[in-house]
Amino acid sequence: MIRSFVVIILTIVSLSVCAQKKDKLVLKIGNLPVTVDEFVSNYQKNNTNILDKKDIKSPEEYLDLFINFKLKVLEAQNLGYDTLTSFINEMKGYREELAKPYLTDVSYNEEMIKTAYHRTKYERKASHLLIMVSPDASPSDTLVAWNKISKLREQIKNGADFNELAAQYSEDPSAKENKGLLGYFNAFRMVYPFEDMAYKTPVGQISEIVRTRFGYHLIKIHDERLYPGEIKVAHIMKMFPQHASDEIIAKLKQKADSIWNLATSGTDFAELAKKYSDDKQSAAEGGTMNWFSSGNMVPSFAEAAFTLQNNGDISPVIRTPYGWHIIKKIELRPTPPFEKIRAELETKIRQNPAISKYSDEAFDRKLRAEYLLKIEDANYKKIATSISNTEKEANFQSVLMTLKDALLFSFADQQKTIGNLSEFMQQKNVSPETIRQETELKTWFDKFINQELLNYENTQLEKKHPEFAHILTDYHDGILLFNISKDKIWDATTTDSIRLKNYYNQTAKKYYWNDRFKGWLIEAKDAAVRAQLESMLKDKDYSKQELLAIFNPNNENNVQIKEIKVEKGVDPIVDYYIWNGSKPSGFNETTTFVHGKVFQHEQKELTEAWGLYSSDLQEIVEKEWIDSLKKKYTIEINKKVLKNIPSIE
Repeated sequence: MIRSFVVIILTIVSLSVCAQKKDKLVLKIGNLPVTVDEFVSNYQKNNTNILDKKDIKSPEEYLDLFINFKLKVLEAQNLGYDTLTSFINEMKGYREELAKPYLTDVSYNEEMIKTAYHRTKYERKASHLLIMVSPDASPSDTLVAWNKISKLREQIKNGADFNELAAQYSEDPSAKENKGLLGYFNAFRMVYPFEDMAYKTPVGQISEIVRTRFGYHLIKIHDERLYPGEIKVAHIMKMFPQHASDEIIAKLKQKADSIWNLATSGTDFAELAKKYSDDKQSAAEGGTMNWFSSGNMVPSFAEAAFTLQNNGDISPVIRTPYGWHIIKKIELRPTPPFEKIRAELETKIRQNPAISKYSDEAFDRKLRAEYLLKIEDANYKKIATSISNTEKEANFQSVLMTLKDALLFSFADQQKTIGNLSEFMQQKNVSPETIRQETELKTWFDKFINQELLNYENTQLEKKHPEFAHILTDYHDGILLFNISKDKIWDATTTDSIRLKNYYNQTAKKYYWNDRFKGWLIEAKDAAVRAQLESMLKDKDYSKQELLAIFNPNNENNVQIKEIKVEKGVDPIVDYYIWNGSKPSGFNETTTFVHGKVFQHEQKELTEAWGLYSSDLQEIVEKEWIDSLKKKYTIEINKKVLKNIPSIE
């Protein structure tokens, strides 16, 4: 928990820039210089978004906290904490995660983000027809599926009804019932190739054939409309039994109509739902359902819900495949403005594998241009033409060996040879004997170029992206701070029980209980046993063991006694008897009672306040440690520079 707090505090990125020169020093601790830029970055991120303005510090007030932080980090470095294998591996993992957004073009592709927002704001109503084929299907199976859907597309182009063909031929299990109708959906609701084709196909038209991981699809676009957002409704449902006859469905409709008359005549909708709805989960909440969009709800239900104009409006009785429904609108929340959900859209795009593939290709093109990739065509041609040559002296494998030192491509300050390509293919378990066509070679060649470009780009991130370098430094310092604080403060005080006991004995006591009941919670077998118990306890102080021996001979269970020490609000039965609290649900006061008394302002023993006294001791240990570090390292402050740093308002 402490570690999470430290990392969160140290990784908030400030976008503000100080007017001072970045290489100007505000501080020097030992041999560690601190630039104005570094200090301002830390000052701003630790004094921004603070709710109470009184807690915002000036640069001068913040300086001492910053010095303490830097002293700990400097000490950790001098003690070699940053050379430990565990630290190196942890930093490596953090860097890999932090680098991912910088090694793709997604977050910087404005067109992609705006497209996603358009598709979030506008939803499409579509039907589809699916012929299933798995991603790893054989060429012959793939061809069979392709021919089948191609013939169906021709029939539709010649006037056949799309939805009737979907009901008859689609291999989507729901098509028999819904004739392929998907209803309305918007961005990120469907697999990306399906979504992309659905939005590229004009309204009223049939799409080209599109393949997803499920198989081949045809899509018919019925409509496009402004996405209404998400809606919260309550409903009352009369559910269809399995294999319900028309007669049963008609009787349920009559019941639904009767409930609708009550609901529209002023009877409380929530009470009607609790009493009559067959959807027991929502009925318990007065019929209230979770927020939903039109794309993740049964189409007939969603359309009826989103048709309601005003909060509180009640729909007619509507039918879905599952029953009759009466819907009451509670609230609607529309699509947020672009800038408000921009970050969310970027995250969704980045996490979508199909979009990421497109992005990876775009980023590869960008790096090739930026780093001036130059392919040695003559040398590439030598290995490419050798693939089809079966003569021993000139075949692909022997050429790779013969020309292993020949330059294959170069970019930036990097040069890669044919031997490097051969090593890459070996790492990927690709044997030269398996390369039978030039297209296969081209695929692996492009993968090799992409890997080398990405590896190089990864080494340049700190230079190209100052904010990345700042975040990485913050992680670095945050982990060091945690590790050394754990050793010097937290573990030192929590594991040294002798020192803590000495501290407790020597310090003024300051932790006390509120009014606390101490005694027994007693549960008797019946009212007669309770009466006997209470009578005995009035006359004499019995021990728990004495009472159990009297009332529970031969391991009987006439009486149960539980020793308790509780403050007000901890135990509802004690609250009821001692502090006039409400009667607990399911509590039988004829057999259960308490015996004891209330003690006021009792001091907490060390075992009862171990954490509190440990925390106090930690503050003392930390102060002693900081004082020793201030003596160990010289601290030079450029007060003139510090004075010119503006405070946060």
